[in-house]
Amino acid sequence: MKSKKLDKILFPVLLVIYTGIMLYLFLMQCYQVPDFVSDMPDYVNHVAGIKGNYEFPYPLMFVLSRVLAVFLGAPAAVAVVTALLNGVAVIVTKHYMGCRLRDWPECAGMKWADLTVTFFTFALFLLGNLYSPKNTAFFGFDYAYRCMGIYTPNPIWNATYLATRPFAVICFFEACRILALLGARYQQGNPVAKISEAKAFPWKESLPFAVSLFLTTLTKPSYTMVVMPAMAVIMLIQLIRSRGRDFFDLFYLCVAMLPTVLVLLYQFGGVFSGTNVMGEETGIGFAFARVWSNYSSNIPLSIVMGMALPIGVLVLNIKELKSNGYYRFAWFNYLVATVMFLCLYEKGFRMLHANFSWGYMHGMFVVFLMTLLLMIKNTVRWRRSWKVVFVLAEWAVFLYHLACGINFLLYALQGKELAGF
Repeated sequence: MKSKKLDKILFPVLLVIYTGIMLYLFLMQCYQVPDFVSDMPDYVNHVAGIKGNYEFPYPLMFVLSRVLAVFLGAPAAVAVVTALLNGVAVIVTKHYMGCRLRDWPECAGMKWADLTVTFFTFALFLLGNLYSPKNTAFFGFDYAYRCMGIYTPNPIWNATYLATRPFAVICFFEACRILALLGARYQQGNPVAKISEAKAFPWKESLPFAVSLFLTTLTKPSYTMVVMPAMAVIMLIQLIRSRGRDFFDLFYLCVAMLPTVLVLLYQFGGVFSGTNVMGEETGIGFAFARVWSNYSSNIPLSIVMGMALPIGVLVLNIKELKSNGYYRFAWFNYLVATVMFLCLYEKGFRMLHANFSWGYMHGMFVVFLMTLLLMIKNTVRWRRSWKVVFVLAEWAVFLYHLACGINFLLYALQGKELAGF
């Protein structure tokens, strides 16, 4: 009870502080204060109605910014909307992390559970990729003060990624929930063997997923490009395993996703067809590591430096993939995102913008999220066992990620070009 009361005070205070810090950073970027270099000026110009070199067929953040721009002006409006949506992502993440923690028997009676979730929620939004101290090399590679090539679950230089994250987090958890619900209806050995005997499709339960998927697509379709192919593969496997018995369930789930599909067709029709402002052919190209190799001379090492904690925790908890559907789905998201980033690229002058990396970073974020939850579970479960040594190892790598992420944010607040960090 004391934990809950203290958390009700501490969480809002930390949220205000965190959002205030991020708002300061976004304001500096939007007003183009010297040395604060980011993508923000292009978003500000778009809100102000100034035509640029880029198309943004994902209107949600820009519509909200235009409304506020009437009172604040375009630069401040973009900064405020980005900060608020990023803050909403913190609230949403804390809610779902708390729900998942309470579902585990090992953590049911855990003391200070609310404060623990608060700590790991803010830690999640500060984590960064591993890198070496300034002006030194890491295992022979000069990755010092660079995110490009390694990537991070928190690319704070890109407003549209941050804006879509609250909807992406909801979408991830609700996708897990609806897939688990539909899968349970036709498990092997289930007495329900005929379509006519099955219960009606759970439209009510699928609504949060459908709405969050639609909203994240309207804000930026980077996570949609990951979660929809991942779900398609899972649905196909489920259809085969059920020998076609759950065809209508999966068909109705596709119907729930139809508005998002229509939005994607509209977005792709404008961005990936015809020519761009430079007169170049646009579209999606296929080539292995064509973009990623421009930013990393050792892609496997980059993956390890970006995902050291999740990979380490996975090795120590490999059986969790079988028993934990949320954890399994997070890793499958990451796998799909990795394959897409490795194999796809945007044609034209935007090829080197590495736009498929945004989906990859969404994949990183959801894996880190579920990894932190598993760390809490392991800390509770293993603290009285010889396996406590594994907990200490997990915490050590976690703190390294956290230190790098905080240092990254401090570096940004000094006014630096974050894309070349």
